[in-house]
Amino acid sequence: MLHTGENLVNGVPVEVVRKRVRRINVRIGSDGRVHLSIPWWGGTLHEGEAFLLSKWNWVLKARASVLARGAVQRPPITVEDLVRLKALLSELNAAWSARVGEPGVAWKLRRMKTLWGSCHWRKRVITYNAELARAPRELVEYVVVHEFTHFRAHDHGPAFYALMDERLPGWRDLRRRLNRLLA
Repeated sequence: MLHTGENLVNGVPVEVVRKRVRRINVRIGSDGRVHLSIPWWGGTLHEGEAFLLSKWNWVLKARASVLARGAVQRPPITVEDLVRLKALLSELNAAWSARVGEPGVAWKLRRMKTLWGSCHWRKRVITYNAELARAPRELVEYVVVHEFTHFRAHDHGPAFYALMDERLPGWRDLRRRLNRLLA
């Protein structure tokens, strides 16, 4: 039976955490450690263990791939990189705010582990990942458009995709490039 904290499952280190997530999920860290997140509400350790074991073949394959690659060491993002990114985001946010008719949108920059951006549409605040400093302009613009689109379509349903197609044809290719570049 799994417990929160460090576990060893079939000789593989697994870190189990209970946190504010919607569903049980498994990630493989760059060190090969398996991370299992279980929702505080609506998820039990037993369900987490069953989910992990149901995905065990994927876990072993993904972990082997990560360990074969080795840890990716990227150079740190410099102050100059962040200054450049902030200037670009100021420009793009102003342009897209006017273009799509969404005035009064605030934005901020922070390090994020799994998202390129997030939109809090009720508070009218967009948060961008500082890792975008490594991306070319067109990929940063894709993230800006994606987040602005959430003001009209709050989820990733058909209306969202229709608006993205209208606002930025070819966005799917940009998304693929961004995920490959910064993965």
